[in-house]
Amino acid sequence: MNKLEINESLFLTMYEEFKIQRAGKLRYKKYYDGEHDILTNYTMSEDQSNMKLVFNFPKKFVTSLTGYSLGQPINYISKIGDEEVVKLIDKHFGYWEKAHNQKLSKNADIFGEAYEINYINKQGEFHSMVTTPLDMYVLTDGTPENNVIVGIHNFTKRFEKVEYLDVYVGNEILHYSIIEGKLIYISKDEHIFDTVPINICQANDESECVYKDIITLVNVYNIINSDLSNEISDHRNSMLKIMKANIEEEDLKRMKKLGVILVPDGANVDWLIKNINDDFVQNMINNIEQKIYDLMDMVNFNEQWASNTSNVALKNKLLALSHRCTLKEAMMEKTLLRRVRNFFKFIKVKENIQYDYRDLKVKFTRDLPFDLVGLADAISKLENIVSQHTLLTLLPFVENADYEMEKFNKEKELNRIALDDKGDGNA
Repeated sequence: MNKLEINESLFLTMYEEFKIQRAGKLRYKKYYDGEHDILTNYTMSEDQSNMKLVFNFPKKFVTSLTGYSLGQPINYISKIGDEEVVKLIDKHFGYWEKAHNQKLSKNADIFGEAYEINYINKQGEFHSMVTTPLDMYVLTDGTPENNVIVGIHNFTKRFEKVEYLDVYVGNEILHYSIIEGKLIYISKDEHIFDTVPINICQANDESECVYKDIITLVNVYNIINSDLSNEISDHRNSMLKIMKANIEEEDLKRMKKLGVILVPDGANVDWLIKNINDDFVQNMINNIEQKIYDLMDMVNFNEQWASNTSNVALKNKLLALSHRCTLKEAMMEKTLLRRVRNFFKFIKVKENIQYDYRDLKVKFTRDLPFDLVGLADAISKLENIVSQHTLLTLLPFVENADYEMEKFNKEKELNRIALDDKGDGNA
């Protein structure tokens, strides 16, 4: 098997593939931004209302998926009980990771996959940035680990017309400008990571946009609602009936403009209306809307719900969405552990301390309404069966179980000292 030659010829080939990829993925970004097909290909009617309604289900669903899985911070748990490494990760990640993860997940849902570049910022801190198929193209080794062997990042600088290309290969970043389709070498930098510091975050196994399957349904939904709105606005499916009068075409245009019709005595003017079956139309709209929600495994919270809907009943309604998010979180976990692996390389260089990312697992907390009374009851029954740390992780409002335990133990100690002092005083 011939070894892949990594050179400028390969970089240019990747750049050409990147442009094809970007053109294909751009449609999904437009749909997320509300730029749906109806805005450009709606059938227009002369001299009648032509309102175009856009129902942005893609943005609604991506926002819901992101908030449901990542509305609460992610917790790292040491499988070997090393709480110091968990505190280290929290110290370095805690101030930026939540918003970063949400942005990464959102873009993965839009494009099918997104990327993060790990780097050391000007303050000497480990950090990450999010990129998408609109500005990055990666070449992987084809193994189950899907390791990136070459990555190109395409960008422009503000107030400049020059196009730039950063190429990540090995432990180097090669900087180029692109002029008339040719690479012009500028410089190179080295990084501390022994592999390309680009992690892929997939939305699913197929790396496909999560709302790809509902785009045609959304198009129909937009058109039907636009037609109905225009019908109400100007009687689109009606015609004016004039009896016992001769009206010239120019007179009709003038009358429409002025809103007045002059006819001789005995003439009759009224509407010949095409009757619309309201029930049929409403059933059609409801059916399409339900199909959209079903294909996305979403629950329509705009529907009328019983005021006494229990937490268990709510979770049952969200079962399909939970299954979707479980698969999504499995993909996300791989990305997070790759990030931690690169972070541990940074710690090894900076502090000469060795950690193994495989000793960690990731815990996601779904952002759902919770039954505090029910949780408290369950925790009290499990008190002598599992550790307090594990019980604390069951509480959605506890972001860091270790920190919570530390505070709890300090409070217990302060209360004990206060009671001892009070007892000494009474003596």
